[in-house]
Amino acid sequence: MLKAIFPLTIALASYSSHADDFEFSSGIGLQYGGIVGVQAALKQENSKYFASLGLYGLSVGGQYAVSENTKHALGFNAGRMLLIFGDYTDYVALTYNYHVSGFHNSGWELGTGVGYFVNEESSTIFSSKVIEEEKEANLFINIGYKF
Repeated sequence: MLKAIFPLTIALASYSSHADDFEFSSGIGLQYGGIVGVQAALKQENSKYFASLGLYGLSVGGQYAVSENTKHALGFNAGRMLLIFGDYTDYVALTYNYHVSGFHNSGWELGTGVGYFVNEESSTIFSSKVIEEEKEANLFINIGYKF
């Protein structure tokens, strides 16, 4: 039994020795949950995974630094924006972000992306019956500040 537990203990100990950083940011755009919001991220060496909560929406996603100076990052993003009277828009997107001070440092983050959006409108106020569904691809931008 000890022979089975020892390798697992070593593997978990080596993972916990890597320092994962938490990063908080606020901004405007889909990566920040919609109109304006906050983002909490778990950052590893060249990647980060985030969840955002904003005015009228929420979002999850990830980014991976692709350049040697770590200013350029590619990623993905998915979420929901709540609209008036129970209507909503779901989206999934591919993103590009430029980190002005670098991926690992505090500072401004500028981004863009292309996404697939599904907008559902209800027949009456707060009804779950969908009367109209629009599907489209759109471009968007994000501007935020990492603390």
